[in-house]
Amino acid sequence: MSLVVSGAGGLLGSACVSLGAAQRGSPFSFTAPGTWVFGSAQSAAVGTTARFLGIILVYLGIALLLGSWYELVRTVRARPGTALAPLIRVLVAWAAPIVVAPPLFSRDVYSYAAQGQMVTRGISPYAHGPAALGAGPYLRLVDPLWAHSPAPYGPAWERLSAWIVQLSGRDVLTALVGFRLVALVGVGLMAWAVPVLARSVGRDRGSAFALAVMNPLVVLDLLGSSHNDALMLGLLVAGCAAARSRQVAVGLLLCALAAEVKIPALIGAAFIGWWWAGSGASPRARLARVVGSVVSVAAAMAAIGAVSGLGWRWLGDLSNPGRVVSWLDPATAVGLLLDRAAAAFGAPGHQAAFVHGARTVALVAAAVISLVLLVRSDRLGAMAAIGGSLLAFVVLGPVIWPWYETWAFVFLAVTAEGRILQLLFLFSAVACVADLPRPRLLATGDPVLVTVGWVALAAVVGLFLVTRVMRRAVGPSAQPPPSTSITWPVT
Repeated sequence: MSLVVSGAGGLLGSACVSLGAAQRGSPFSFTAPGTWVFGSAQSAAVGTTARFLGIILVYLGIALLLGSWYELVRTVRARPGTALAPLIRVLVAWAAPIVVAPPLFSRDVYSYAAQGQMVTRGISPYAHGPAALGAGPYLRLVDPLWAHSPAPYGPAWERLSAWIVQLSGRDVLTALVGFRLVALVGVGLMAWAVPVLARSVGRDRGSAFALAVMNPLVVLDLLGSSHNDALMLGLLVAGCAAARSRQVAVGLLLCALAAEVKIPALIGAAFIGWWWAGSGASPRARLARVVGSVVSVAAAMAAIGAVSGLGWRWLGDLSNPGRVVSWLDPATAVGLLLDRAAAAFGAPGHQAAFVHGARTVALVAAAVISLVLLVRSDRLGAMAAIGGSLLAFVVLGPVIWPWYETWAFVFLAVTAEGRILQLLFLFSAVACVADLPRPRLLATGDPVLVTVGWVALAAVVGLFLVTRVMRRAVGPSAQPPPSTSITWPVT
């Protein structure tokens, strides 16, 4: 399938998602009158037909986007040396409908704005939740789950949020556009940095770009939701790219800024230190560079915290996302199982203690796994090692949100082959449809609309599956040549 066909299919998919999310009563977006440039606000009097239409359009769009991405990656991998320019044009086409869509799948952007407003009023977002505002244009839009939760984000992010709120004149629409632009900057940093990382390890730049940056999970969840993970990941990937281009100081500074958005980016400092020493250095010398890099980034973060006036209190709030207790999180599930077992033996009422203990053990395990991957990164591959480290903290963290997977996927995609490549496709697709609506929202009184909607969705999925079967019957396509290992130069 040509890039033109894949690009057109993805553009149609993005447009369907944007249009579907803008329908009145869509479970994929949450707006209020005057908070977005188009689309209907939420209402209790939404007809089931309109809601069903919006849901089907979003599902149809996600299916088209995922299928187009798969075919585009396959096309690029079969043509090593594909130029970046046409891929960038396709990415812009896919992203354009999402950029103008209302906030998708999450209400986190309203929490960012509320916390920014708190900073402008001199209220510490690390001591109070958005409810401390008492009233305001953002508070009514914040998810009630986080209304009383202090912010788990760094001072640099909170100051940036405050500037966006100030520049917007506290107008919700203008503030949302500001946060969407910040997410766009993050994706732009990834678009620049991923080809640099690919070149540093001897891999095809076009293949890495298509698999990592054009992933629908990046387009829909990082950009569409305006998550600050987009900026964190963009800075982190750019920092690693700068370091592997022998701009170590720049790389460490970018990692410090990334960690000032979200703390997991601190992992980048450890890997930059390991790469900096070079493969010919002794383990002691390499570990010394790792310690030096982490200390340097911590010092830069301390300086940023001091200049911002918000300090280090935010580190005590890092567990706040873990307020969500879900069986879908492995560590939490272990804690819940232990609580059930204790209750069966006559000792109920200890769920919080078991969950906290299981999560603590899991985080320690993630740290150990990351250390092992760091030490063995020369054999495993630099991108696989840092991607695996981030994945360990995602899987073993206190809660798993779908977009967290992008932390690891962007690095793993640079060198993904075989089973890893298949898993990237699989888990990206699962994450894109993780926010399934409740069954009652899939009901409508119009049988014709039901039939047309589900047939259209089934046709898109069926066409993709039939295409795969026919391709296998014809024979395997050309594969890109195996990559060669490149030793990173010592500086």
